[in-house]
Parts: sequence; structure tokens; C-alpha cells
Amino acid sequence: MTAAWLAQDVPCEVVVATAGDLSLGDTGGARLVRAAPSLRAPGLLRNAGAAVARGRMLYLSDADVAPLGRDYLSRALAAARRHGGAWAQPWMYRIDASAPHTGAVDLRPRPSRDGRPYCMVTASPGGVLRPLSGEVIVRRSMLHCGAVTEVPVMYPTSGHAPDPEDRRDWRAPFHWGAMLLEHRLFDEVGGYCRRYYGWGGEDDDLFVKVASRTPVTMAWSDAGTDISCLHFEHSYPYSGTPEREANSALYARRTAEGPDAMIEQDVADVRSAARA
Repeated sequence: MTAAWLAQDVPCEVVVATAGDLSLGDTGGARLVRAAPSLRAPGLLRNAGAAVARGRMLYLSDADVAPLGRDYLSRALAAARRHGGAWAQPWMYRIDASAPHTGAVDLRPRPSRDGRPYCMVTASPGGVLRPLSGEVIVRRSMLHCGAVTEVPVMYPTSGHAPDPEDRRDWRAPFHWGAMLLEHRLFDEVGGYCRRYYGWGGEDDDLFVKVASRTPVTMAWSDAGTDISCLHFEHSYPYSGTPEREANSALYARRTAEGPDAMIEQDVADVRSAARA
């Protein structure tokens, strides 16, 4: 995955933060940040990565997501400039984790026959993503980044859900946690809240804070743009866990207090950690 980001047509550094035993191998320039085992949570690890990042802009992503096209970041930067704020949640194609991905940076989707977007894909030997038949993409109203919004959701075709035991029937056809924003703004809102552990809630929490300071364009709803990424599917062991439920409760409490209170608390937590 790091090679796909390093191959982008704009100069960038790639920072990978981990709380586990990870080796990047020969990636030609990616930086590895080894965080304490207590920071084994997505938001906490991204905070650790952002702390050493040198760029004016940050692109926040997951380790199981690759950009599609060498111009992914340059096009995302252009979209952010066009809208004058942060840019988030590009369309995401989902491919089985066992599929080869050495050429992921050059993979391009093939339009579906009826022109509608699709999400679940397979890869042909030539590196073209092809839609799987049988999936259903609909819009449903749900709490999304602090507001009830109508968002696209995807129901996988039979036999292609990543985990048969996973009872969440729907998937997002966009990268939920991806965001491009100024490093300065990330720091001003306190980064990711340090009170979430495990998976879930930290992305929405950050979006609520950032949106209170600048417009956030959701790429999946940005007409006329086609910037997409690729997710390598895996099981979802965190669904329905006590940690996930605790994160949901924390998110509800924090958003009820409003973004200013959320930011004030998180900035105070940053200062407290710096003094420790």
C-alpha cells in the first residue's frame, strides 16, 4: 500500500503508525512510527503519525486502502482548493483481500453497463476492476458526521460479504474515515479525540470538529468528480463489541455538548499529554 502512495504525482511523505510488530520492508521512503501498545486504536495511531508529519496538508487514511491512479492526491488537492475547505470520503471500491494488488496504483474502474456506481469488484488479469453482479446500492437516512443525512449504502452480493458472522448487512461504498485537510487545522481542533479505544466513532468525531471550523466536502456527493480508492476486504471482529458500544456512547455524549466543547476538551488533553 505504501508504494501506491509514494508513487503519486505530487511530492508527499508517507507516515505509517503502528502499535504492533510491523515492518515496511523496502518501500522507498515511507516512515514507520512505532507507538506504545496502549495507543492501539485508529485515531490514536493517526495522531502519532500526524505528530511527525512535515507537510502543510494531511491526508488521513487506513492501511488497507490504496489510491486508484497516480494522480489521486493531486486531484484531491485540486478538489479541496476548489471548495475552499477540507475534502473527505471518496468513493471506494471493495475487493476481496486475496486478490493481487501489486498494481493497485494503476487500477482503473470500468463503468457499469447501466452507468450507475458500483462498489464490490473483482480484478481482471490486466488490472481492470470489474463490478460484481447482485450488489444493491441505495440511499438511506442515518446519523453521519453529526447530522442525519441521506447517504449511499451498499448491500453485498450473496457470498461476498467479508465475514459471514457479521450481522451488519450494509457497507459504505465510500472511504468513511478518509480526510484531506490542513495540518494546522488538524492541530487546532485537537486532532483525534484521545478518549476512543478500539474501533469506531473517532472519524465522525473529528469530522464534526473540523466542519465547525471549515466546510467539509464529502467526495461521494461531489458531482462531476471521480476520485476513488480501493479497499482490501477483511473480517470485522470489532462489530458489536463492548469497545464499539462504548465508543458509540462516547460519541453521543460529546456531540450533544457541541463542537466547541469537544475541541476544548481535546486541546486540553493534548496539553496534558505534553506535560506528562
